[in-house]
Amino acid sequence: MMIATLASAAIASRRDWTGTAACGACHPKELAAWQATPHANTRGRFEGKPQAACLGCHGTGDAPAGAAIAVEVGCEACHGAGAAYAEDDLMRDKPVAVALGMVDLAQPGVRTSVCNGCHVRRTKHLPFDPSISPHQLRL
Repeated sequence: MMIATLASAAIASRRDWTGTAACGACHPKELAAWQATPHANTRGRFEGKPQAACLGCHGTGDAPAGAAIAVEVGCEACHGAGAAYAEDDLMRDKPVAVALGMVDLAQPGVRTSVCNGCHVRRTKHLPFDPSISPHQLRL
């Protein structure tokens, strides 16, 4: 019961974004795989500063309702703001990390729901397929 209480407080009060570089410090293979995707290169789609409405899908952060921390579809755009669960001991305990706000994209229904938030129609480059990981690891 204590975890649920902590999780509620953490999610309600800690919408802090750590940034993709912070995620990549502990997840270098995932970072390298992500860097090869269109999600990592979103900035290149805009000539100047993107409108706030665009950053809801093409950025990471609270846009369009609030500030975006990056013009990229970074880790936290899909996995949720990481400050509450980013500590190593929390991240290694998946149920605790999920309770603290990490979105578990290993669940196909969750991945479909998260991805469809932006991919409600076919993208310009490839048709959207929720069964494929957006950053498959090439080990």
